[in-house]
Amino acid sequence: MIDIIIADDHELFAEGLETLLASTGEYNVVEKVTDGKKLIQALNKFTPQLILLDINMPYLSGTDAAVMIRKRHADMKIAFITMYDDHKILSFCKANGINGYLLKHTKASELKIALQQIIRGEYVYTTHTPAELADIHENVFEESFARKLKLSKREIEIISLIKKGYSSKEIAGKLFLSGFTVETHRKNIFRKLQVSSVGALIQFANQYQL
Repeated sequence: MIDIIIADDHELFAEGLETLLASTGEYNVVEKVTDGKKLIQALNKFTPQLILLDINMPYLSGTDAAVMIRKRHADMKIAFITMYDDHKILSFCKANGINGYLLKHTKASELKIALQQIIRGEYVYTTHTPAELADIHENVFEESFARKLKLSKREIEIISLIKKGYSSKEIAGKLFLSGFTVETHRKNIFRKLQVSSVGALIQFANQYQL
C-alpha cells in the first residue's frame, strides 16, 4: 500500500479522490488537509510516499508548500492536481522537481496510470487545450463525485439552466414542470452541493464541469 496525503480546500473533491484511490486497493490515504499550513504540520506526523495537492489553498499555497516539502524531503513524491492549465505552473514543476502536474479534468483511468508512473519515479505532466477540455466527460468528478452527491439527470439539467441565467419560473416552463417542483429540485441541489447561493452554485458547477 502506498501512503498518501491529500491537500485540497474543497473537501468534496478530496473525499471523492480518496474514494477513487481506495477503489484501486493500492493506496492508503493517511491524512486529508484543507490548506498548505496543515499539510506541512501533517508531515510532522506522517511520512507518505506521495502527496497530492491543489495549487490554490488558503494560508499557504500549493506551490509554496511544495517548495518547502521538496527542501525537507528530497525523495518524497509530489503531484499537483489542479484546475489550472498554465504553462507557468508547468515550468515551476520542472524547475522544482515536482513529480506530477495533473488536471482535475483528467479521466479517472488516466489518473490511476499517472499515479503509478509517478510512484515508479517518472515525471508526469498533463495539460489540455480548451478544446480537449470540452471533450472530456469521464473525469474524476463524474466517476467519484456524481454517485457520492447522488445528483439526478434532472438536477444536472436544472443546474445547466441556472448557469445560463434562467429563473425558476422560466426553468419550469422549459422543462414542463411546476414551479414548486423546480424549487424543490433547487433546494435539493443546494443541499447536495453544500452551497447557499446561486453564485456559489455556478462557481462549483464551472469548477467541476457540471
